[in-house]
Amino acid sequence: MAALPFKIHLFKKSAIEAGTPEKYYLNPSDNLWKVTSMWRVVEHEDTINLSVDMNAFGDLVTILIQGNFININVGREDEEKAALFEHKDGMKNFSIEMNPNFVQLGVKGDDFEAPERVARMYISKLNAEEIKNYAEGKNDF
Repeated sequence: MAALPFKIHLFKKSAIEAGTPEKYYLNPSDNLWKVTSMWRVVEHEDTINLSVDMNAFGDLVTILIQGNFININVGREDEEKAALFEHKDGMKNFSIEMNPNFVQLGVKGDDFEAPERVARMYISKLNAEEIKNYAEGKNDF
């Protein structure tokens, strides 16, 4: 894999702090940053692995991939957990924006079974040539 002439940050928050706000892979919503114990991201050379503890979010949790967003919606939340946040309706909607400049928007995932209910998703990074092609408008992947 050819090296890029710049660093791509895992999260938009760190890219902003570094002064390169457009060079990031993922941008978790503010609500998701408030519950970092409920999800985990591990960066590898070619992929980013995202794990979501659906039991920690509540009951009737769905994860939908819509365009460049991974949306986590909670149908029924735990009242105790919701009370920890200063939101009238608690915490029911979470999302992660994927940056199409640096990742493929298709997400692969593992099947999960109760009682574990941990959703695992794999997001493929674009290689240096794909990033260059995307920047030039030649996004044929």
